[in-house]
Amino acid sequence: MVVKLSNVELLIVRRLLRDMGFDISGYKDDFLRRRILARMLKLKVSSFTSYLKLLKHDEEERIQLLNELAINVSSFFRDPPVWQTVKHQVLYPLFKRATKLSRTIRIWSAGCAHGQEPYTIAIISRELIRRYFPNLKVLIYGTDIDEHALTIAKRGIYKSSDLKNVPANLLVKYFNPKGNGLYEIKPIIRQMVTFRRHDLIKERPLPLINAIFCRNVLIYFRRNTQILVLRKFHESLVRPGFLVLGMTESLPITLNDMFKPLNLRYRIYVKT
Repeated sequence: MVVKLSNVELLIVRRLLRDMGFDISGYKDDFLRRRILARMLKLKVSSFTSYLKLLKHDEEERIQLLNELAINVSSFFRDPPVWQTVKHQVLYPLFKRATKLSRTIRIWSAGCAHGQEPYTIAIISRELIRRYFPNLKVLIYGTDIDEHALTIAKRGIYKSSDLKNVPANLLVKYFNPKGNGLYEIKPIIRQMVTFRRHDLIKERPLPLINAIFCRNVLIYFRRNTQILVLRKFHESLVRPGFLVLGMTESLPITLNDMFKPLNLRYRIYVKT
């Protein structure tokens, strides 16, 4: 059974919308409820009414709740088979076609969290450029709604647990050890990625994009919000542009005329 928000919880959502300018009405009710409960548990607040009163008078807690609602769980090369497929079925053919047309490639990592995904894209791209496409320029944009997460992404320092799927040769080549189990992404990769705050629901999409990665973000949105965001992605992509979703996500049937599957197993689509 899907958990519904109580009236008090809905007031919390409206409070966030009014005070922070952040519309989370598109998120699934059960997801919102779990995240709100997590904050209440951490603060040892026993009722939603008490928590709402806290939000009214505590700007820092409003910020903390927004951070709780932003999903920032990721790692480098998450789901390794996906990235092997992306390398051979998305990036290589995209780069090859761009080389013939003397174009710059623009890639968007939407909902990039702490930056692991766009930096993964940059590493794979760098390897392809070094080997096959020395004159190609690749611009990668990492966006998220969480300012704190973007600060971490820009810093580019990660725990060894974030790097468990990074091949040993790439770890040596593109990361500097910092001690205490920390690694820093090297400038040659960092300079390929531009980070900025962006609200997928409220703001216009980035223009003239060749490939969009939005993995494990849409699952937290209501169906109508998923469709809204996917339509924006369609507007963002040039033809033929690629869309890569998460392994548990699927394209709504109503959008079959906008995207055709390239690899259904790994949720890779092409703009039609």
